[in-house]
Amino acid sequence: MAPLGIRVVFSAAVLGSSAATSEEKTGGLGQQWAKLYRGIAATPWSDHHTRHKFRPGDGTAQKIQEYMAKRRLMDVTDPDTDKPYGSDPSGTYTPRMDGKAKMNGELMDYGVFDCPWEKSLDPDYPAMCLPYQQILSPFPDAVLPTAEVFKVPGGLVGDFATRDASFVMPDGSTMECSDEIERLTGARCAAGNAALGHGAICEGFVEGCSFSKPGTRKCDSDKCKAWHKKTRCTGSECTAGYEEARVPYPETYPGNNGGAFTPQSDAEEASKCSKSDSALQWLKCGIPCPVDFPMEVGDLVWQGVAVIGFMVISLAIGVFTYFKVKGDSSNYFVAGRNLPTWILVATLGCQCLDASTALGNLDLAYKYHFWDGAALPLGLALSLIVMGVFFAKPMNEMNLLTLPDAFARFYGEGAEVVCSLVTLVSFTFLLAGNLVGCGKIVSFLFGMDQYIGIMISTALIWAYASSGGLMSVTYTDLVQGAIGWTGFVIATAWIQNNMPNHAAVSAAYPVGDQTLYVEGIADADSYDPVPNAIFFNWVTVIVLAFGNCMALDFNARCFSAKNGNAARTGCILAGILAGTIGIANTFNAGTTRALYGPSSPHAEFVANSCSATITVIGCFGGAAADPSLNKTCNAVPLPGVPTCGEWKPDPYANLKMLTCSKPECHFFADFDGSGGYAAGTEDYFPMNAFLGGWYLLGIVAASMSTAAGAIVAMGTVFSHNLLRKTGKISETNLLPFARASTLLFSIIAGLIAMTRPNETGYFLIVAFDCVFAAGVVPLFALVYWKGIKPEAGFLSLVVGAVVRIILEFALPKDGLLLWFGSFARSFGPGIEDPQMFDEAIMFGKLAEVCPQEALLDMTGLDSLVSPAVSLVVLVLVQLLPIKGWGGKWFTPVPEVDADADEKRVTSVPEVDAAADEKREVQL
Repeated sequence: MAPLGIRVVFSAAVLGSSAATSEEKTGGLGQQWAKLYRGIAATPWSDHHTRHKFRPGDGTAQKIQEYMAKRRLMDVTDPDTDKPYGSDPSGTYTPRMDGKAKMNGELMDYGVFDCPWEKSLDPDYPAMCLPYQQILSPFPDAVLPTAEVFKVPGGLVGDFATRDASFVMPDGSTMECSDEIERLTGARCAAGNAALGHGAICEGFVEGCSFSKPGTRKCDSDKCKAWHKKTRCTGSECTAGYEEARVPYPETYPGNNGGAFTPQSDAEEASKCSKSDSALQWLKCGIPCPVDFPMEVGDLVWQGVAVIGFMVISLAIGVFTYFKVKGDSSNYFVAGRNLPTWILVATLGCQCLDASTALGNLDLAYKYHFWDGAALPLGLALSLIVMGVFFAKPMNEMNLLTLPDAFARFYGEGAEVVCSLVTLVSFTFLLAGNLVGCGKIVSFLFGMDQYIGIMISTALIWAYASSGGLMSVTYTDLVQGAIGWTGFVIATAWIQNNMPNHAAVSAAYPVGDQTLYVEGIADADSYDPVPNAIFFNWVTVIVLAFGNCMALDFNARCFSAKNGNAARTGCILAGILAGTIGIANTFNAGTTRALYGPSSPHAEFVANSCSATITVIGCFGGAAADPSLNKTCNAVPLPGVPTCGEWKPDPYANLKMLTCSKPECHFFADFDGSGGYAAGTEDYFPMNAFLGGWYLLGIVAASMSTAAGAIVAMGTVFSHNLLRKTGKISETNLLPFARASTLLFSIIAGLIAMTRPNETGYFLIVAFDCVFAAGVVPLFALVYWKGIKPEAGFLSLVVGAVVRIILEFALPKDGLLLWFGSFARSFGPGIEDPQMFDEAIMFGKLAEVCPQEALLDMTGLDSLVSPAVSLVVLVLVQLLPIKGWGGKWFTPVPEVDADADEKRVTSVPEVDAAADEKREVQL
């Protein structure tokens, strides 16, 4: 969606040396640098050299907790002057050197974040706090004689030419030298991080980017074009003082050039993200390299065996129900119409708790924030309650076999066909989403390709679902619900009581990362610096709450209830129960953010990206006026970053959180107590292996239950409502055709799942967006508008679908789902050019230099407009004196008595207690 805060140290302006310029230019440049490096003298704390430091008892945690209740857009000021932080009469950015700042009026001390690995950092290059390199400053001593300009004996900038493999750093270690370092930086040698044990070049683990798309990574705005021209100048064309060492500003990022900032020649390929995006995370940004996941595939074998075993058991239950169906289509399609309330609660709840509300919500809340994930279980739970209140009883009493039968009953066969097609498309996407969730777990546990995981899941789920139809799904729902729901509840309780549930105050989160429940759903800027897709989240809740009233699987279970009251009660209770479990489950994403988020040791960033819209805590060197301070790096609030602006969430973070059970898993530090632990806490928080495996079984159970229900529902609708119209399908061969058609839809859904194998929540929203646009309005009308015209229902259905398709392509969309808020902005390429760097950092004009553009994605507006247009059409056609079209396609199809196939009834009858409970609808 958009940028997140990161821990950062300012990057170097450029790597490489330059030719000498005139003494006149040197003097002006030196004065600018002197202004930049001066600051308020501060004596480092006695424990400054340690890996982590804390200052307990200073009241910071209490201030944070008090502030969280009134959180708003971050406003950083100087605690002495109350002026914008870093402002100076000279116009240069002059941060304090004592860690103190006012954050939204609260006095904060960020000194705890002073750089803990200073012995790996270059003491001769003030203000950058970056690792030793052979060539770092863009200005050699001949150009910038620091001894003379800064009046510091010996100068500030050392002889980089002497920094080779024999150069010994203060901690006793030597520098690395390699062709790869030289290819990426221009320098032959550079320092790794001896304190953390990683080298100079980082190894990345995350392939794609979540908060940008290829289109938003292109730098083609007017601001970009201006910098393209300036940075490609020569001689007198350049701004005075910047004739040398120019670095052409990229036309796209991240470059996809093995980690180098210079993009490859193919512009399309250059805009793609890769694992090498974080290669220069340490050298360019001063952010430690990401820590690898400590578990191996062999460590996860027993969880994998448990998951496959559970799927095989479900298959066995499906084979068992094959014989219970006994060739009776009523048993296959609606489980004999005799399900009691308690079974309905279990099976409806299992359909509601699918992969999207068990894993997709975690993935979304981890990447973005709480409501992005909680919107899914909340919307689905509300849909069951809406079903119970408005539809379950009357639809059950219509004695239907499928949802399209209701449209045929009131609007004719034309509406039946359109409804069938729309719901089939919808449920193909629903099935795809659950295959993604199940396949993702299988591939992760066995270390196999994600596409193979989807294929295995598709085959096993199809086999058991097609065997016994709704009867097999109902039986397995009971087993899956018992295992899955209890696993969710018990494991969630353990996680919330034994692991961190939100990130504490850190360099990435200057005011912590506690969840804001009211503000998060009401204020687009409440999660500064995290953007909030507030409009899309509200639309998601609305779409799911009402779109699911058109769900084939929900309706099939209502039809299978023994009576209308049982259907109504089952829907409402299942909605409350499943919603409670799903929303509670979403809290676990806070744990994942704390352990795998942008403030964690696993964090990865696109080194070649800038952002001026975030506020983070970084490190700055000491003041030139006090040479002793040049040996330290001090924590200061940074209004944006010139490099490493975009965080790369790990698509497997939640699965890693649930399976990492070794003692070295999940390091977490709470420096000031704002993370819920004692100030100064530094510890590891491994997951309980048994509970983590149980939780995974719950996700698999949720995926399988909904996927199987979708498969059966699509086979039923396709064979009963579409194939029967060919005249070649009868009661004798209906069941074999239904079973055969389930294979077709399973294959199609599996192929769709492979297009987005990591996006577990995406397909759920797509699925019910389709039916919300087209079917909800005529569904309400056929139940509650007596005498509704067939033409009104048909046109409402068709127009809603057509408008939705048109708006999908007509509205502006960039794929990031952001419309409102101060942080709905793109990133820009990383800043390396000396002039760009000086203007961005020395003069505090990063917002004017980093070419971020406002994002505009109106996704969600089309979802709301389409049913509104559908409603207008329905009302107009119903009220205007339009002559009925008549004919086969627009004449209501009366209910067929099971005891007399050819007997037609012209109206919807009341339920007769004496009537055969096994009446089924025939066309």
